[in-house]
Amino acid sequence: MSAEGFLLAGGRSSRMGRDKALMELGGRTLVEIGLEKLRVACRVVSMVGNNPELVRFGVPVVRDAMAGCGPLGGIVAGLEASASEWNLFLAVDVPFVPVDVLKMLLTRSETEGAVCVLAETGGESHPLTGIYAKAALPVLRHELEAGRLKVKTAIKAAGVVRSLQFEREDWFRNLNTPEEFAAAKFSDSFRQ
Repeated sequence: MSAEGFLLAGGRSSRMGRDKALMELGGRTLVEIGLEKLRVACRVVSMVGNNPELVRFGVPVVRDAMAGCGPLGGIVAGLEASASEWNLFLAVDVPFVPVDVLKMLLTRSETEGAVCVLAETGGESHPLTGIYAKAALPVLRHELEAGRLKVKTAIKAAGVVRSLQFEREDWFRNLNTPEEFAAAKFSDSFRQ
């Protein structure tokens, strides 16, 4: 499937105390880890974020649609910038998601007839590891402009949402605090 990939790197990192996208894990920034995975899965890769330092990573940087509105603003910005029907979004702070998960989501979106296909573990969906159809953009933009910023609620309003089940919850673990970051171990097995 031909899809564009977007690394969501625009978070405020308020619990971390500094921009976590630029923090290193296993000798590489979270941005580098995320971009490496997206490049394997997608023909075109961009980032969504407002930090001027993001341009040094050599991919187009799309500014958040509405700064300070969380991931929904980043998804809307990515969809607005995209020329593709399908778009893979990955949050910068989930570095343990294997490339195979991204590929499986892309394959699933071809057959589902949904506006969104999300990774799910233990009944919990992960809206920042998912495939979004460009067709969802008008409703997502409307939800954003109305101040309804929860991604899960916005995508349900946009149409049919499907999930792809995975057993490994640790693949989708967010690194939000200095303690979580200090405890994280990154191995080469997570690069693939």
